[in-house]
Formats: sequence, structure tokens, C-alpha cells
Amino acid sequence: MTSKKILIISILISLTSHVAMLCVTGFIDFRGKARKDDVLIVTLKEPTANKEKIAEEEKADKPVHQVEEQVRSRRVKKEETVDLGSSDNKYTSYLKRIKKKIEAIWIYPQAAFEREEEGIAVIKFSIGEGGDITANQIIESSGSNYLDQGALDVVRTAAPYAPLPREFNISQLNIVARFQYKLVE
Repeated sequence: MTSKKILIISILISLTSHVAMLCVTGFIDFRGKARKDDVLIVTLKEPTANKEKIAEEEKADKPVHQVEEQVRSRRVKKEETVDLGSSDNKYTSYLKRIKKKIEAIWIYPQAAFEREEEGIAVIKFSIGEGGDITANQIIESSGSNYLDQGALDVVRTAAPYAPLPREFNISQLNIVARFQYKLVE
């Protein structure tokens, strides 16, 4: 029986101390005042009058083709990333044409050949809507600067590529390609 009383007293003391702590920290207000939540609301609005004025000024100052290019660049850019050897039916035909164009001019870099360097360079290059290269980079180095540079150079030299077909519904196609350089003995 005494152990029950001790347990109940311990619980009451704990409960009282927790309520007191909540009052001190401000979570509970016994004065009856409603506490306002600390909520921050941010609303981003573009003033319509200024927007129209700026658009008119831009059109007046720039040739039509520059204004059209700006409008195009403000559209949401949608892009896809695929492997050059992808078997995705959507891109197969387009990727085969790119691969054929690259293979037609791809050579072993002379400096790497003389040093008997071998390796696999993995690069990523991006083709814009018009078929131009918009970016390229080494994803995995072959271990040889000459081989890596050779892979980047062949992709740039083969450009421009065919414009992206409208049915792709993208503004940029990122392609990952592996270039294996191996000396034949």
C-alpha cells in the first residue's frame, strides 16, 4: 500500500514540475491571453505595371531575334540524360546517327599512341534544340589527359548534330558516352 502512495506522489510531483516548466518557457499561459503563433508568411508578387513596362523597354531596345531568344530562354528547360548506346526506342534512331558521325572521325590521339597509353574515358555532352553542343565534361578519366581530351575533341568536332526532334519534347539532351582506347599488339 505504501509503495502505491509513493508511486502516486512521484507522478504528481513529476506532473507538477513539467507543467511549471511549460509555464516558464511560455508554452502554457495561465493568464488567459491568447498566444499568437509565430508564423512568417512570405508572398512573392511581381508588380504587373513594372513587368509590362520592362517588357516594352526590352522590345524597344533590342532587335526582334534577341527578344525571341529571351522569350525562349525564359521557358522551362526540360532535359533528358541517356547513354549513347541506349536501346530506349524514343532515342535509338537519333543516338545511332550521333554515334555514326562520331565514329567517322574518331582517332587515337597521337601523343597517347606514342606513350602507349590506354584507357576508357567517360564523358557527358549536351545537345541543345538546334543540334549544337551546349556543354561537355569528363565524368570518368581514362587516366590520360591525351585520351580524355581526345574524347572531348571528337564530340565537339562532330558537332553540330541534327536538331532535337520535336517529339522528344525537350530542350536539351545529355548523352553519356564511353570512349575505349586500346592498342592492338
